[in-house]
Amino acid sequence: MEQKIANSPSPVTSSPLPSPKAIKVDSISKVMPIDEVGEVIPNKEKEMNFPDAIRKITAGKKVYRLEWLDKEFYGFLNGDILSLHKPDGKNYKWVISEGDMISDDWVVL
Repeated sequence: MEQKIANSPSPVTSSPLPSPKAIKVDSISKVMPIDEVGEVIPNKEKEMNFPDAIRKITAGKKVYRLEWLDKEFYGFLNGDILSLHKPDGKNYKWVISEGDMISDDWVVL
């Protein structure tokens, strides 16, 4: 059996809390740089999914993922071989991972 309590006091608030500063981003999963005062800097680069990135590679472009955070780490076509260039300056045969295939943070270098 439910009982209602009449004249129960309402919660007391001494002063309203300041509202938190909202940062609007396109997607939580995207890596976005933050400047020194905590503001999100919008990504000016056009992001793609993996099939679009492969199309760019076959057209002769170099692509990388924003997750990689280093533009010295990129994918490209080396002759007929899909390759990764790494920050050590060497090129490696690219073994595509599931993470690469489902990502949508690819950009053209």
